[in-house]
Amino acid sequence: MLSSMWKVYMNGIGAGVFLIFFAARLDLWRHRPERIANLWLATAAFSALIVNFTGILLRTADAGGHPIVAMFNLIGVAGVVVSLLELVFSLAETAPPRLIRGLEFLLLLLAVLRISEIAVMIIVVVLLLVTLFKAIKSASQGDADARVLLWGLAVLMICLVSDIAHELELVSVPYYSPVLGFIVFFLLATHVVNRHMAKEESAARTDPLTGLLNRRGFLELSRLVVSIAERSAGSFSILMIDLDHFKRVNDKFGHAIGDRVLQEIATILLRGVREQDILARWGGEEVIILLPDTGVNGAKALGEKIRASVEKLETCHGEARICVTLSLGISQYHRGEPLTDTIQRADNALYQAKSSGRNRVEYLAFTDDATGTGDLIE
Repeated sequence: MLSSMWKVYMNGIGAGVFLIFFAARLDLWRHRPERIANLWLATAAFSALIVNFTGILLRTADAGGHPIVAMFNLIGVAGVVVSLLELVFSLAETAPPRLIRGLEFLLLLLAVLRISEIAVMIIVVVLLLVTLFKAIKSASQGDADARVLLWGLAVLMICLVSDIAHELELVSVPYYSPVLGFIVFFLLATHVVNRHMAKEESAARTDPLTGLLNRRGFLELSRLVVSIAERSAGSFSILMIDLDHFKRVNDKFGHAIGDRVLQEIATILLRGVREQDILARWGGEEVIILLPDTGVNGAKALGEKIRASVEKLETCHGEARICVTLSLGISQYHRGEPLTDTIQRADNALYQAKSSGRNRVEYLAFTDDATGTGDLIE
């Protein structure tokens, strides 16, 4: 009696965990459909739930021989295998070969029609081996996430094989070992998928060349600064930076050297700003810096410091020494104005710096005129 209650208790825990994973991952995928890994993880959890439930029924005398129960058990097994394979490939950002996709379709078809359980098991083994091979290949290439996922797959496979050996009376293992294997796998797979999504989010907000934020990342972070400034009647400054005559560097030395110059300047900028400052590549060779709780004098001091540091920079290319200068435009946020107006004013100040001889810092003050050009203060 105690053993039966314990089995019911463990099966209930397994079903509850599978249902939670299914609902959580399906909701994440529903809000971000492009993140297909969440869908495959949800499908794997739902399929495991089907296998768990039908497995219980198959062990009972009343439903054990019912063809519908057996069919759904095979469908659950097929769903788990296909989902695991697709999950591994989606995290590797590749698609399975056409032959493998054909085997997936054949597996699902055979499971629904119950044409040949032997054929189903053969295809299951083949697809599981493909899944393991792909995970091992990704892990061997230095993918840390693939190594974690591989551990999860290994634990799951061991638990499933042990359960099969137990059914054949070859070994004695706890009957709930498949449930335990799935729980361990889902925990590790969830960790991997979350890390993968975090990397995607970071990549979407980061300029791949310089490592700075891109325009999207800048605008997203700046919203909080604007909100704080509005509530506290505070202010901040915008610093717009552009390289002088940078096209000449690309034309004379090539874009590879131009990219190296941009990277070296990005390093100087990163060293010069504070942790709370928002530094981003605005486009081309333009860089923007948002300086929270910083007035005009502080922004001008930083601008001069950056300008002087870049002026001393020499990028070596063979015997040549490549030197560049910066022009900088500054504006200060005025409470109630759109951020785009503050940025535009800094850009206008940058244009004035270039018109006035380059390699200099200009400030454009706020005005309420329709043109938004403001007054220049050197």
